[in-house]
Amino acid sequence: MSAVAVPIRDITDQERKDADLLAKFETYRDFTRIFLDGFVLVNSQRKILKFNQGLCTAFGVKAIDVKKLNTLDELITMPNPGGVGSALDEIMKATGPLRIDEVQATRNGGEKTYQLIIGSYPFFDAHGEFLGACIILRDVTAETNLQGKYKEKSIQSVTDPLTGLFLRRYFEEQVDQAMAKLREINQPPSIGILMFDLDKFKGINDTFGHQAGDFVLVETAKILKSVSRKTDIVGRYGGEEILIVVFGATRDGCCQAAEKFRIAIQEHKFIFEGKRVPVSTSVGVSMFVDLEDTRENVVARADKCLYAAKANGRNVVYCEFGDGETRVTPEGEGGRPDLGAAGFGH
Repeated sequence: MSAVAVPIRDITDQERKDADLLAKFETYRDFTRIFLDGFVLVNSQRKILKFNQGLCTAFGVKAIDVKKLNTLDELITMPNPGGVGSALDEIMKATGPLRIDEVQATRNGGEKTYQLIIGSYPFFDAHGEFLGACIILRDVTAETNLQGKYKEKSIQSVTDPLTGLFLRRYFEEQVDQAMAKLREINQPPSIGILMFDLDKFKGINDTFGHQAGDFVLVETAKILKSVSRKTDIVGRYGGEEILIVVFGATRDGCCQAAEKFRIAIQEHKFIFEGKRVPVSTSVGVSMFVDLEDTRENVVARADKCLYAAKANGRNVVYCEFGDGETRVTPEGEGGRPDLGAAGFGH
């Protein structure tokens, strides 16, 4: 009885490419065995050719189920944090090693969200055609959550529990650090300090009660934070005194900012238990005049200006930059300083 010949199937072009990819990957295979993170080798069609137990552990799947998948997309969805499409789209068009942070991934068919750091290494054939990529997926969800808790505790340690404003020691440290850097590079300082004191605050407490006083402080803090820039530091200096540190400002810019803050507080309607509470603030402004100037001196000048504002009618801004105190004249009262080129983005 003669044997029946079985025709040999021709190898497809994709199979040749996959064989080439696996041969190139073989050089690194021993190294991948020590990976603590999950890894997967995909071809140019995103088909999974190799993976490790770390991938299964990270996403709670069995190896047999991973082998049944046609593509990696069927296992996890990985939006691209830096643009449109997915992180996998970026990997498939990369011409060199790539790292993508803060990828909010989800396993298809599941509800859990994963915070991933993804690294990839592409493989090409002798003609430069893309064959596929080895992708490393590190799940940092637990680390990210822990960092968030530490960050929250850290913020709480430097903020006032009533107003949410930074505590005095925090902005003092920030100012000192900024000045130290400027002295290192011999760059003229552009740091201003604005000191606010709510007018007749004791009268608010006596007339409306201490809860009203707390309400006014909280509302004032909200106003100042909403009007200030992200680079400004708004802090509670003590009692009803609030201090704002502004970076990258000019003298006119500091005055302009202080006046804008003052007007915002003056025009805000403070309503406590159905009653309007009259609130205004006096402001003292100063800046570092040179690299030899100190934080203590700048604060002292701003504080001196604040008392000048209190003594001259309240609800005004006074500034002093080492050459005497000057009142910032509100618009409509004989003009105001030329603040058009203030260099302060409010």
